[in-house]
Amino acid sequence: TTGACATAAAKAALLALLSRKEQTESQITLPSGEQITLPVAYTEWAGCSATCTVIKESGDDPDVTNHSRIRVTVQLSPEASGCDDTERVIFQAGEGVGTVSLPGLGLKVGGPAINATPRKMIRQELIPLLPSPDSVAIVTVSVPGGEELAKRTFNPKLGIIGGISIIGTSGIVRPFSSDAFIASIRKEASVAKAIGCETLVINSGAKSERYLRSLYASLPPQSFVHYGNFIGETLKIAADLGFKQVILGIMIGKAVKLAEGFLDTHSKKVVMNKGFLQDVAKEAKCEEATVDAINRITLARELWELLTEKDQNRFFPLLLQKCKSYCAPILPDGELTLLLISEEGKVLYQS
Repeated sequence: TTGACATAAAKAALLALLSRKEQTESQITLPSGEQITLPVAYTEWAGCSATCTVIKESGDDPDVTNHSRIRVTVQLSPEASGCDDTERVIFQAGEGVGTVSLPGLGLKVGGPAINATPRKMIRQELIPLLPSPDSVAIVTVSVPGGEELAKRTFNPKLGIIGGISIIGTSGIVRPFSSDAFIASIRKEASVAKAIGCETLVINSGAKSERYLRSLYASLPPQSFVHYGNFIGETLKIAADLGFKQVILGIMIGKAVKLAEGFLDTHSKKVVMNKGFLQDVAKEAKCEEATVDAINRITLARELWELLTEKDQNRFFPLLLQKCKSYCAPILPDGELTLLLISEEGKVLYQS
């Protein structure tokens, strides 16, 4: 993670400052207790400070910060008399590291976007190395190019401006981690709650969000959160945070899976079940020819053209009702509205 790289770079920079020797590697301890050693690419000195750079390697994870340079500058200041450990390491945002502008992230507004776990890791590595009980380490974390990278992340919506976040909870990137996606959903929803939003509009991605934003133009951008495939997890987060209203926008491809009870709609876990859809059509009293034709479709969106207007008005409300029957219990204290969105971006059915 960027947090583990920043920790390794910070430790190396302090050792370089104290020893005036170039650092080629840095051993750190992860939150799990595991020790890892990361290579240090560059060591530089400038006056009373030293800077070390660690190159981030994300392996198979499609991470925008892969191969980024995580640069940390450490400077000592003898001003710690009577300070606790949290004050003996002072964090600053350098080039490419964002500044927090909204509440809800657990970080001070106006402070650097360096999350709690990386801060803790850096403190644990640096404090034992400080030359005296009165020493303070001023730690400046930079990521050259981070401001451009941040545009490809959730940061602008989260109120992190000017760069990326230094993040991580375990120190290790889990390739294409569902846990990481769910954690980002929680952060987005937490920011929405912290700025006073009572309504959360959840949607599968950028396309459906554009449609929903035009419908709910009075809501701030933070009210709109992507659930990806994690509908159930997103609703649990909304319930945990106490949102009074959740509007769930869904397109037909995910709706046919959700209606069968699959709260995670990833194609690796569940595919469209034509037998189930035929059962829904029968229950909705659709024409027999329609029921038979469902067995020949290959994509869920073909249902829009396959069903007559009369059958659509029977089938889709029942499908949405089934979706809601699985979702509503997850949000027992909030009002849930489901909107079925067409390929053209129109809300055609509501439950």
